[in-house]
Amino acid sequence: MAEVKDMELQHKQLVDVFNKLNDAVKNNETRQNIYKIIDDIISLTRTHFTSEEQLMTQSDFPEIEQHKRMHKELIDEALHLKGKFDYVDDEQFMDWLNHWPFGRVLAHIQYADKQFENHMTQSGLKA
Repeated sequence: MAEVKDMELQHKQLVDVFNKLNDAVKNNETRQNIYKIIDDIISLTRTHFTSEEQLMTQSDFPEIEQHKRMHKELIDEALHLKGKFDYVDDEQFMDWLNHWPFGRVLAHIQYADKQFENHMTQSGLKA
């Protein structure tokens, strides 16, 4: 069963791996290294979204379907862009990474998840 403390740990892990991606891009690391980090981000994001949706179900979060759609859109967008990386030159590859949509995942954590956090607090499930 998912718990609030798990979500907070996952948020920290996601921020850490995003910082790792940012550093890899700034340091012009190889595509292979960057792909590995991107795969880690996608995997951690999926795990986080699954755990979060379990908590939403457990707490009867009224906006769960809308939130699930946001989760699906974020993952689909990331996979779509990742699929294009093999077909661009190094300059365009780095440019795309500098505008990577995973920043939307961070924004989602900071803003959209606030609604859920407020619900958890009002439900007495989070102190």
